[in-house]
Amino acid sequence: MAPRNWAGGLAVFMLLTGLLLGLRPAFALTVNEVVRDLACPCICPLVLEDCNMTCGLDWKEEVGKKIKAGMSKQEIIDDFVSRYGESARLTPLQRIEGKMFQYTRSFGTMEWSMLWIGMAIWVVALFVGFYFGVRKLFFKVSLD
Repeated sequence: MAPRNWAGGLAVFMLLTGLLLGLRPAFALTVNEVVRDLACPCICPLVLEDCNMTCGLDWKEEVGKKIKAGMSKQEIIDDFVSRYGESARLTPLQRIEGKMFQYTRSFGTMEWSMLWIGMAIWVVALFVGFYFGVRKLFFKVSLD
């Protein structure tokens, strides 16, 4: 009886292993995955992924239609670049500027002042820390 249970267990293990190895994960393409690499056609400095103006929403809707038609991310981006030129492709500098604008557009004078004062304090503290650290490590300073 023991050999039969062992053989049955092995058969079930091999069957389950075969099924699990044969499964392919479903990678559904979303609109945000595609628009993350496209520049916004509006005048606003936002990234298309963050833009909620009508021109940006039109592009997002168009991307959604292309995804439903079965196009891949690269095909969609290539289509936009072929129709609108290289300005449709998002550059790293545009991404940084767009994200900075998104997070700082509501900054007033007080927020900008606090930001720069905080950065100045941090730089001074860093300099003082390095100065005294180097002095203590490399130079024997007597306090007499």
